[in-house]
Amino acid sequence: MNPLFRPPLLLTVLLVCLQSVVSFSSPAAGTPNILRRAILKVGGGKRWREDVVNRYFDGVQQQNRDQIISCFDPRGTKIRDVCGVSNSERMATPVELGERCMEFLAAHPDTMVKFHYKPTCGRGSSKWVLAHWYEEGTFKGESRGIQPDSSKLEVEGQTRFLVNDDLKITEMVVTRTFSEWENQLQRITSATSTDSSSS
Repeated sequence: MNPLFRPPLLLTVLLVCLQSVVSFSSPAAGTPNILRRAILKVGGGKRWREDVVNRYFDGVQQQNRDQIISCFDPRGTKIRDVCGVSNSERMATPVELGERCMEFLAAHPDTMVKFHYKPTCGRGSSKWVLAHWYEEGTFKGESRGIQPDSSKLEVEGQTRFLVNDDLKITEMVVTRTFSEWENQLQRITSATSTDSSSS
């Protein structure tokens, strides 16, 4: 058999041809067309997956709730906060995730999102995008009834985002530090849940 016609080589050549036919610009917040979906199914389109995560971080930077929400699967996103007290998984809707970001940004209105390691899709046919990020700013806004103390915002973390073939985030695994506002919110939430369970 001619080595040029081996199936893996043909698949690779076909994938390269398809990628050259399709523009590399990501479909902003819509679903990919049939050709893009085919490329995603066979492990291509890594840049498109990275674009989704970049769009999420840009939404945080721009304090754009709708842009943040548009990055997540409408059926919900599974979140595992490895540094959380419970270290458990939970599901959140896009609206819940957008609201949570906006609460954080209300407490830290001058937040700047920066990267140690920009969003990068894994090797091979991986659908996971890894980002090593950090945020700078000041706790100078009231949010969820917590009064600001003007402390510096110095949080960082690594997040793995699972981006499906519809180019939506369906899962996040987060390892991170917490701001003073978040620490206070966790204490209030814990105290409230303890009070309600004891009554």
